[in-house]
Amino acid sequence: MSVSFSDHVRVLWETIIHAMVLSVWFARNQWIFESKAMYFSSTLSLVWRAVSDANRLEIGCMRNCVDDLLILHRFDICGRPARTPVIKSVIWWPLAPGWIKVNTDGAALSSSGAGGCGGVFRNYRGFVN
Repeated sequence: MSVSFSDHVRVLWETIIHAMVLSVWFARNQWIFESKAMYFSSTLSLVWRAVSDANRLEIGCMRNCVDDLLILHRFDICGRPARTPVIKSVIWWPLAPGWIKVNTDGAALSSSGAGGCGGVFRNYRGFVN
């Protein structure tokens, strides 16, 4: 299974992994060299601080999808959505008499191979043929 994250989520995961490793290493060194015990809560707070600092760097944007939003909300981080595409105004005009318009659409699930398609034919008065 291939997982592809947006830049924003990728930086978040990388920061979490690095911060966890560094926090555990720091706690280990505190225990071995200074005989100080670090509690899980203080180690976890170091990770959260690193995630918060990384989020302030504003590296990349999230994909405008629910998956990215759920991941970011899980870590209590506001997402930076990608810029929306330019919205063009489209004006509908009825077809000229004698013309027929065909609208089609289709979809497929790559995991199962299931798919479907459909279409509709309309004449210049909007009736389905």
